Amino acid sequence: MNPNEYNKLYLFAFLIFIGFVGIVLRIYFIIRDHPNHLGYEGSAPKIVNIQGKRGTIYDRNGTPLAMSEPKSDIAIDPKGVTFKKEMTEFLIANMPQVDPKVIEKAMKNERNSNYYKLQRDAKYEDVSTLKQAVKAKIKEIDMQIKSVRNRKEAGVGYDKAKKNEEISRLKKKIEDFVSIIYEDGYRRVYPQGKLLANVLGHTNKYKGVGDGQRDGVEGIELKYDSFLSGELKGINKNPNMHVPLSEEDFSVDNGADVYLTIDADIQFIAEEELGKMMEKTRAKWGSVVIMEPSSGRILAMANNPTYDPENYGTPENSDLVKHRNFAVADPFEPGSTFKVFSILAVLNENLSKPGEMVFGENGRFIFGKNIVRDSHPNQMMTIRDVIVTSSNIGTIKFADRLSNQQLYDYFTMFGFGQKSNINIAGESSRAIRNPAKWVPIDKGNLSFGQGLSVNMVQMVRAYSAIYNGGVLWQPVIVDRIKGFKNGQKIDKIFAPEPKRLTFKYNSDRQLVSFMEGVVSEGTAFRAKLNGVEVGGKTGTAQIYDVKAKKYSWNRVVCSFIGGVPNNNPAFVMMVAINEPQGKEYGGTVAAPVFKAIAERILPKFGVFIDKKEKERSRIPDLAIEEDATGTVIVEESGEQADFTAEGDYVRVPSFVGKEVSEAIKLAGTNSLEVIFSGSQLKNKIAKQYPKAGSTVSAGTVVTLETVEEKRDEDS
Repeated sequence: MNPNEYNKLYLFAFLIFIGFVGIVLRIYFIIRDHPNHLGYEGSAPKIVNIQGKRGTIYDRNGTPLAMSEPKSDIAIDPKGVTFKKEMTEFLIANMPQVDPKVIEKAMKNERNSNYYKLQRDAKYEDVSTLKQAVKAKIKEIDMQIKSVRNRKEAGVGYDKAKKNEEISRLKKKIEDFVSIIYEDGYRRVYPQGKLLANVLGHTNKYKGVGDGQRDGVEGIELKYDSFLSGELKGINKNPNMHVPLSEEDFSVDNGADVYLTIDADIQFIAEEELGKMMEKTRAKWGSVVIMEPSSGRILAMANNPTYDPENYGTPENSDLVKHRNFAVADPFEPGSTFKVFSILAVLNENLSKPGEMVFGENGRFIFGKNIVRDSHPNQMMTIRDVIVTSSNIGTIKFADRLSNQQLYDYFTMFGFGQKSNINIAGESSRAIRNPAKWVPIDKGNLSFGQGLSVNMVQMVRAYSAIYNGGVLWQPVIVDRIKGFKNGQKIDKIFAPEPKRLTFKYNSDRQLVSFMEGVVSEGTAFRAKLNGVEVGGKTGTAQIYDVKAKKYSWNRVVCSFIGGVPNNNPAFVMMVAINEPQGKEYGGTVAAPVFKAIAERILPKFGVFIDKKEKERSRIPDLAIEEDATGTVIVEESGEQADFTAEGDYVRVPSFVGKEVSEAIKLAGTNSLEVIFSGSQLKNKIAKQYPKAGSTVSAGTVVTLETVEEKRDEDS
């Protein structure tokens, strides 16, 4: 091979080497400048994520309860900034709402990141001010560039290369401002404040577009997240081509809207009146459920304590107990409110003769080997008197005419021992013990509401069935979902499903009449309204003390449930106050709340109350008169109802630190239900309520808060 050919080969190899180096350098700069955030135009093709607006949650009248409004986040690409000191000074001067230390830390870029969040949920004025300042600064630099370009190229000391270098430096200053990132999106707001918060839940405030998390964290926001979330579209975009996103690119479906059966006006009144009594009694929790007996639709579901869903992460709003929907999640022994179902069974089986009377045993009765007491020394009583005076002894004497199986069948016929299947998450449930395993005192206890657990929704639907002539509704709180999903129209209606019950011998109407007597002349006189018939039943259920193996007189659940007007109710309402301080009863704390709510909401149904001025918005003094609710005293030598052996009460284990799958198994083995707060269901449990070691009714829902994905400070 002659020298010329060698030279050609060397030249060809050199050119290949130069090309390879160029390719490597190009790849390096692409990787260095590649954006990993939305809105920053780097040199490489990328996917821009666009998500539709989250759907609105409305009450039955179209009042928005949860909605999304436009918002912006402001971030910076520290790697894209050449003149870091000048950019730091500029941002500090034009973003006074941001801590200067945050800006300084971002520009130091200790994490070697292409993205650092400077401000979340920036106000419109803040974004506008910054954009105007950037515009003014770029205009100022443009003027400097023009000035440099217009310099005379003649004269002593003229250096063309230096001039070009200065222009290049000024252009890089302009390019620095491209590193400021404005992320437009939506933030979730709750225009009615805390109203219905325990039912609505909230969304993940720090979820990014397309980051794989669910928006909804609790309540309806989580249960119906797949409907509420807007369509997510990923668009391939090559920023080097400088092709702007088209109108079609931004055409995405917003989330569907959810319409509730809740009436915001009724909900507000229920929460306000419940709050007054909670403040006065310093109770552990309280709840109100109002149902339309003609349809099974829930008009109000108030809980106390509660929280502000827009600020759920602040210390005063982060406690899980404040997020809890007690009306469905916390089962309790219903006490005397349950007696109506035992007495109705007796009437329906025609086991009581007209005018028949039973002896009240002067308030002390030996049933099997156990002593049953009433709070009043009752003498002779009709079956009506048993309900009006709330007699345990009378209830047992009548209910004992039924077999164990008959009594059990009536309880389950009304839906007890099973979920109501209301269309929200987190409902508690506990089966009633097998009647074949009852000992004599079990039958007595169960007949007046001890030894079994219910939730408030189960109770209002069962009472509604008595009032409406035998229709046991599957209750609903979400009425309809309307909108579009994946290009398909959605119009999903949740029609309440009825189950027909058979009442004979006018047993239901007899019970309705008895319940009116409870208010007019019995334990619930504080629920009485002028000129309108009110019916219902009080209950003061003692909480079982597992350690002492007896019912406590210091810890009780006070309740009242009834309908107004009693002959054809516009609504059925239950009020429950859990563990009020002091010796209180259903008639002293729950009935007054019922009255206060009823007299304020009845005008919405065309019923008006003639209130005397001194009666307006007044919570009465507490514990004036004792509610006629008794207790079972078990003698040491007696045959005890085996509560713990059948799992009526359980100790809550510790779920913290466990994987989600492990927590579900642990709950099942301990006869507990679980509901998760949060969308990171593959992670571990961070918090729980009730706390580990608590004794609760079997079937109680334990709220488990999962650990959110740990995010860097600059994300």
